[in-house]
Amino acid sequence: FMEAGVVQALSFVAWCFQILLSSFGLLWMTNSLLEIELREQARIDPLTQLLNRRALEEIAYREVNRAKRGSYELSIAMVDIDRFKQLNDTMGHQAGDTVLASIAALLTVGLRTQDVVARYGGEEFIVVLPDTAYDRAFALTERIRLEIEAYTVTTEAGAVSITASAGVASFGGEQDEW
Repeated sequence: FMEAGVVQALSFVAWCFQILLSSFGLLWMTNSLLEIELREQARIDPLTQLLNRRALEEIAYREVNRAKRGSYELSIAMVDIDRFKQLNDTMGHQAGDTVLASIAALLTVGLRTQDVVARYGGEEFIVVLPDTAYDRAFALTERIRLEIEAYTVTTEAGAVSITASAGVASFGGEQDEW
């Protein structure tokens, strides 16, 4: 190698440089993919696979501002599972987790693509309903509440009947905030 000509030496250096750049490129792409995955994990509740409170607040803030600018209707519904602490205490947290995941799946059925469902707290869920007047949002929320009431969740500890309380708020104008 020491007696090689200039062309061979430059080829060797270029080859080493290419390997170095390829390695940095691979590391950069891997880092970008991991960053995207971490951002997604920071926005998704791992138990229910719904958006979490952080992601919900970003979306709700954006939708309220959009409603202010565009003068369109916006409603937000909250669904709270009744006596959830009692369920956890009597049947165990594993059963509670199964109930939460089942209710989360039930909440997403029949919604439009622009509607957003998120886990707001322990057993509280929020549904953001863009372009939806109060009466339509109330009817949808009542349908959801009745579906939850009619639904039986099968857990390892046994079958569980669930009820939920729900409420609806609609955007009322410039003074309203998320």
